[in-house]
Amino acid sequence: MTSSSTTEEISIISRLAAPIALAQLGLVGMSLVDTAILGHAGPTELAGGSLGRNIAFACGTLQIGLALAMEPLASQAVGAGDFGRARSALRATLRTLALFWLPTAALALLAALLLEALGTEHEVAVRARWFILGQVPAILFQGAFLAAKSYLQSHGKTFSIVLASAVANVVNVIVCNLLVRGDDALAAVHLAPRGLPKLGAFGAGLSVSIGGLVLTSIMLGSAWSLKRGDSHAAKRVVSVREVLKYGMPVGLHMAAEVGVFAFVSVLTGRLGASVVAAHQIALGLASFTFMGALGVSGATAARVGQAVGAGRPSRIPGLVGVGLGMVVMSLGAAAFMGAPYALVSLFTRDEGVRSLGVTLLHIAALFQLFDGIQAVAGGALRGRGDVRFSFVAGVCSYWLIGFPVAAILAFPMHLGAVGLWIGLTAGLVAAAFALGARFLWLTRHERVLAAVARA
Repeated sequence: MTSSSTTEEISIISRLAAPIALAQLGLVGMSLVDTAILGHAGPTELAGGSLGRNIAFACGTLQIGLALAMEPLASQAVGAGDFGRARSALRATLRTLALFWLPTAALALLAALLLEALGTEHEVAVRARWFILGQVPAILFQGAFLAAKSYLQSHGKTFSIVLASAVANVVNVIVCNLLVRGDDALAAVHLAPRGLPKLGAFGAGLSVSIGGLVLTSIMLGSAWSLKRGDSHAAKRVVSVREVLKYGMPVGLHMAAEVGVFAFVSVLTGRLGASVVAAHQIALGLASFTFMGALGVSGATAARVGQAVGAGRPSRIPGLVGVGLGMVVMSLGAAAFMGAPYALVSLFTRDEGVRSLGVTLLHIAALFQLFDGIQAVAGGALRGRGDVRFSFVAGVCSYWLIGFPVAAILAFPMHLGAVGLWIGLTAGLVAAAFALGARFLWLTRHERVLAAVARA
């Protein structure tokens, strides 16, 4: 490809990634709002809700992986001009998500029963279980949202993603305040009390489900309104088995990554509620910046998949995406180094929590670029349909490198939460190198093959 093609790819991926990233930032914004509201309800409510969110998210990674099967299925179908097959993939993915929803929710609730055995304070563990119970419907909604998002982005339609995120955020702010704080929320805006109870972490979980319902309804409505899928019969109907073929490895890869973060979050429970709160605040802020990379990852997966479907080289879209991901994450690193105290203070007034949160943000600044590389390189590999290597690389990076380093530094070497975060950083660095190298290796002959084809 010529340099002009590279420039064009930068423009296309940037235009596609910007609204996706904005919508993803809005989704994390919902969790940050919930964190802030719970934080002002007290460290125990915040710690319980945070642990519950992490456990539910870790157990729900299989749902997320199944939903992300849409990225290669839909983008390659659109690249090949088979719009009916893309619509068929959406239907099959939604059926698969429904099959795995309740088992996933049951797994999250069972995992929460083990918190006391792992050293978590009883009151924090109870609130974690209540949060998960309230969030059970959201496990299904999250997967359905991601499936619809992948379908829309494969067609280059991104406005609905931003709209759904914006509406869901407005709903979440209102509902979470009312459910968590009860009449205190009304008093804050000078309204008369209505006898609303303070539901704490359970209320925050319910708010996640209500916001997820709004989000998913808008997204699925937009997906079904696209006429291209209805006007073309699928050349090959996508089955649940095919969704599982792509989705299972992606889900297991995400489980390896998210699982180590979730387990580290559980281990912070051994260090006290204040440490859990600081960890969750820093993790929430790091997740917020990560959504920018995730937006670029989705756009890159779509462009790489379209290239594969159309029989074009996919190396340049992948490398452009990785570069853009690094640029986005460098902004997060600058914010974490430049204004950590101000950022942490948005979520708590406790000075001990603030101090530790600032330290953890400094560590987060160090892994931002590597987090961006592994996220976007993973998206490029999904676009090519190469999903099994990512699972193996994730297990090795996070569980054979990251977690042992975290556990040793945190407990035998008594570094506490700082040691846990250094271990997480080691895992992300390893994943970045593994996934980036894999994509380069898979596309090493594309330029030569393209030249031969033109000749």
